[in-house]
Amino acid sequence: MARLLPRTTHADHPLLAQVAQQACRSTHATVVAITRAESAGDGEHALIACAGDASALDDLDALHPDDFPDGEHVVVDRHAATGLLPISATAYGTLVVVRPRLRRGRALRDALDGLVLLAAEALRAAEAERDLALTLDASVQSLAQLLDLRDGYTGQHSSTVVELCEEVGRRVGVAGAELDHLRIAAHLHDLGKIGVPDQILHKAGPLDEAEWSIMREHPVWGARALAQIPGFRAASHAVRHHHERWDGTGYPDGLAGEQIPIGARVIAVCDAYEAMTATRPYRPALAAPLARERIVAGTGTHFDPAATWGLLEALAT
Repeated sequence: MARLLPRTTHADHPLLAQVAQQACRSTHATVVAITRAESAGDGEHALIACAGDASALDDLDALHPDDFPDGEHVVVDRHAATGLLPISATAYGTLVVVRPRLRRGRALRDALDGLVLLAAEALRAAEAERDLALTLDASVQSLAQLLDLRDGYTGQHSSTVVELCEEVGRRVGVAGAELDHLRIAAHLHDLGKIGVPDQILHKAGPLDEAEWSIMREHPVWGARALAQIPGFRAASHAVRHHHERWDGTGYPDGLAGEQIPIGARVIAVCDAYEAMTATRPYRPALAAPLARERIVAGTGTHFDPAATWGLLEALAT
């Protein structure tokens, strides 16, 4: 017997949702559910997509043919559709069709066989996307830590900026995929500093004009690198423009106001605050109240007013 767990936090894969909807329509089912086996051999299945009356699943805590006298269980095998079979230890997931007075037979098998194949492919696609996302996330965090260390920080700068950006981003209306892009950009906003020579990056005194001309290229270099990675193009825009200023005097493109991507505006104010309150090799950290005063003083010139107030609210919580 396989145990049905509550719906997981995994977002429905679009193809999985379509399979469930089509199965529900074609069989006139009360409800169709697609589950994923959580761990090999432990019998636990999580509900990941559903169409029809989901309340019909409320009283179900197991997936077994005997528990569904009026329904069918279609096993989605890891490699192929296995047809109308009981749950087995090799099941990757299930396509559960619940309908009163459901008649078994060849017609039902034929109607669902193609949907089972689609469900199997969709499950594998969803797993591949999740595995890729986890790998990319781990890579982004590791690279951000290395960048922090090269830039003379303790290795925590980027993670602190990310936390602030998430809080501020939500307060200024960034959500969904845009928030994910902001998170990536916040981690890797200084990626382009890899191309800045050490004698410039770690110079204790002020940079001369020639050195500044090189330093000002780092947002462009970082954005160019990120844009080559599938799925990171949106994040690359925030990286390119995180040194733009609200009044148009920033770099690299001299954008002003709402011309600047919202993610870049959020990173700008969060990065500035974190840098002020962190100890640098050439100066001590500023006290938090003084750093907040300087951020406020730069609002409307350096910083987007909405992003500033979002930061102040986040710091107050």
